[in-house]
Amino acid sequence: MTNAVFQNLSADQTARFACIFRPTNYRRNQIIFFEGGAADHLFALNSGVVKLVKSLENGKERIVRVLFAGELFGLEALSETTYPLTAVVLQDSKICAVPCRQFDAFLHSNPDISLEMIRFLLGEIAKIRRQMTTMSFKDARARVAMFVLSLLSPRQTASAQSCSLTLPLTSHEMGEILELSPETVSRAWSFLRHEGLVEKRGRRLVIQDLSGLQDAARH
Repeated sequence: MTNAVFQNLSADQTARFACIFRPTNYRRNQIIFFEGGAADHLFALNSGVVKLVKSLENGKERIVRVLFAGELFGLEALSETTYPLTAVVLQDSKICAVPCRQFDAFLHSNPDISLEMIRFLLGEIAKIRRQMTTMSFKDARARVAMFVLSLLSPRQTASAQSCSLTLPLTSHEMGEILELSPETVSRAWSFLRHEGLVEKRGRRLVIQDLSGLQDAARH
């Protein structure tokens, strides 16, 4: 299990932290927890992709966040009695879980790691705030480019000017997250293809010009 929370931990701290989580394999479309369900576990995504969904008053659902390997979620269990969102597996995943009472006891008995957890959570809040602020000033082309880049691993972004991946979401689902209509998302894909930055067939995406895509995300 890896996560940004481990970046500043020693090997001993990392081993202590990791040993309280228990891994489980989940299949695509499995529900990890339901909105309104008892918030009794914290989770860490070891591999795969998970979406967090909010139920709307009209009976529909809206994707509010997509999680990738290395992310913690279900943190509401630290302070709330129920989960505010539903977590659904988008791709076959390995997910580690720990009962919140056990996690709370662990933090009480490991104050050095508790301090790092506070720093990590503050960093997550700042990161989400930056993403929301930045995204609000971007056009559709830049938003789609930013989302694609968020799907890439550090190895993919550092190793080559071209790479490929399978998109975990449809254009409709991407639109929900990016606050764009499916038609606008499709037009953004057309712009990126016309510029020679990507080639898309269904959910299979080839990034032909990584630096160009990075430039598109900045403007």
